[in-house]
Amino acid sequence: MAAIGPICDALVTVGTWASRAAPVAKFFNDVMALF
Repeated sequence: MAAIGPICDALVTVGTWASRAAPVAKFFNDVMALF
């Protein structure tokens, strides 16, 4: 049960990173669509 803390922290970190990366990924997709 002690491992749940770090796992939750990792999920929050991944979720935060993903939410920040999503607009960037969409931007790159839009740019690549132009070429």
